[in-house]
Amino acid sequence: MKRLSVLKTIINILFALAVIPAIFGLPFILMTAIMPDRIPFSLNGDGDKFANIHGAELIIALLAVYISYVLLVYAVYLFKKVLESFKKKRFFDEAVIVSFNQMGKAIILSWIIGTLPTVYFSLLQGKASVSLGFNTSLFTLGLGFFFIVLSDIFLMAKQQKEENDLTV
Repeated sequence: MKRLSVLKTIINILFALAVIPAIFGLPFILMTAIMPDRIPFSLNGDGDKFANIHGAELIIALLAVYISYVLLVYAVYLFKKVLESFKKKRFFDEAVIVSFNQMGKAIILSWIIGTLPTVYFSLLQGKASVSLGFNTSLFTLGLGFFFIVLSDIFLMAKQQKEENDLTV
């Protein structure tokens, strides 16, 4: 259980640090929409894919990235709740199963929403490319499916446990 405590501490720290950009992200996007000339720095992150984008397209792209990020923060929050249930030795609780499923769906939806602006603007600028190999994008998608499968496994284990309890 010591490993669980260490993981729970790490996730709590990660969640606390992740909430800060989630809080300040939406006001920043509104500031970008209302008064873009007042921003003291340029938006050239993500490999300069958004560097030549202005106006409504930039706001939509920033909102998509923000929603994607908030979904990932939500997934970390759900994982934090699951770890709290594990600490209370409630492994096959319905809340754990639902949380795993929601985590997976949130991560997959985050991946889809976060990828759309990048693909759209790459196609728009004529810089679309396909690369094969291991990258973080595929890892994120796989992580989402992993949590959905883990939810199904925990549901089957819960059903097996209930059947075994009735067999006594």
